[in-house]
Amino acid sequence: MINWIKKNRLEFFILIGILGLALFLRLYRIGEFMTFLGDEGRDVRIVRDLITRGNLVFIGPQTSIGNMYLGPLYYYMMAPALFLSNLNPVGPAIMVALLGVLTVGLTWFVGRSWFNKSAGLVAAALFSVSPVAIIYSRSSWNPNPMPLFALLCIWGVYQVWQNKKYFWLPIVGVSFAFALQMHYLGLLLAPTLGFFWLISLLRIRKDKTLRSHFVKNTLLAIALFLVLMSPLVLFDIKHQGMNFHAFEKFFTDRQTTVNLNPTKSDRFVPVIITTVTDLVLARQNISVPLISVAILLLSVFIFFKSKWRPQLKLLYIWLAFGIFGLSIYKQHVYVHYLGFIYPAVYLLLGALIGYFLSRKGFVLKVVALLTVLALLFVNLRYSPTFGQPNRQLQRTEAAADLIIKESKGEPFNFGLIAKQNYDESYRYFLENKKANLIRGEERITDWLFVICEDGDKCQPEGNPGWQIAVFGPSHIVSEWSIDYLKIYQLAHSK
Repeated sequence: MINWIKKNRLEFFILIGILGLALFLRLYRIGEFMTFLGDEGRDVRIVRDLITRGNLVFIGPQTSIGNMYLGPLYYYMMAPALFLSNLNPVGPAIMVALLGVLTVGLTWFVGRSWFNKSAGLVAAALFSVSPVAIIYSRSSWNPNPMPLFALLCIWGVYQVWQNKKYFWLPIVGVSFAFALQMHYLGLLLAPTLGFFWLISLLRIRKDKTLRSHFVKNTLLAIALFLVLMSPLVLFDIKHQGMNFHAFEKFFTDRQTTVNLNPTKSDRFVPVIITTVTDLVLARQNISVPLISVAILLLSVFIFFKSKWRPQLKLLYIWLAFGIFGLSIYKQHVYVHYLGFIYPAVYLLLGALIGYFLSRKGFVLKVVALLTVLALLFVNLRYSPTFGQPNRQLQRTEAAADLIIKESKGEPFNFGLIAKQNYDESYRYFLENKKANLIRGEERITDWLFVICEDGDKCQPEGNPGWQIAVFGPSHIVSEWSIDYLKIYQLAHSK
């Protein structure tokens, strides 16, 4: 490593600068910027119980579409971070941020290995400042580490395909299991992995020694994959195949989920536009169709003009399967759905710009350099790091502290009124701080505390929410405000 640094001093210092910038953009005031709503509260409650009570977890979060459950690997990833942070939810968010920086570094490594030095640095630099990548690298949420595991899968299958390093097959199997348990859109990696696995096998079909080595590592990869996915299998066995039936319904009930006939899909272009807008142009509508066409044409150009055809084949197939898969999905495509192709987009940009930076023509180099600077400027100009923090974590904890103070140690019931949230985040702090919280289904107490996230429009008296309705007829005896939150104390009406 020391010898490499001596030979590549400038590249090394630029790389350190890129990684330092990525680290700063993700960790700066992370406790104030991180998302901490119901999903995040649910996750830390589960992982807290895993740490403090040894409650093993066999399933992960439920998907928003299809009522399927993910695997539990993300919860086990969270556990060390939550433990080291003394159960502070910032700990897992920092873990995700560090994984995000690691992904930037791995993107540089892959870009440099596949293309050239400039390509690796450009890809890493654009990835490091991407507003979307920053937003999804500073909150603890299961889809957020997806880019890392997707890139490990692709790098591994490249090593198998091009370099015949079959020991990478088990690593691919493990990485694919992790990607799949971060989000089921990781399934869109399967066609690419399967395609290059098959090509690799066909290349050595006449070589018994290599074929034997290949098959052994494939079987080990499958075994490791199945071991990591086994908690879901055990869950399904216990619950009459609930997850399997949810998957079956998702792919058979095509009116609302997927359209498997690509000729009838009208979403291919919109997915490309979304990809370019969100991942390249910092969510700004800046000549998006023109830039999309330019990227496509330049991609074709460098494929025929460069010596990078094997690498570009893998990259293009990775992107093609990803965009095609998203285009047959009928629901709204949220930007975090693109997590499995984040690195591919930045590697493609790195390859395009790196190719022209390596040409002899002075004008081409200047244009390529100006393009990089323009993209960096746009992404930094609209970086979420320099906006106002949401302070969700601090506000949630402050509300819990106020309730604990005003309850004066007496038992109380609790409810939340919110259009797009549920009460797990508040319950996490109330439970951690040993509040005398009693769930309504267990026992009705003398007091009910209600947090309203809808401001002055809130009507806690007679609200149909279960934890409020079960308390029975009641009236407000006290109320407080924390930012936009309204907190009410209610007593039974006679």
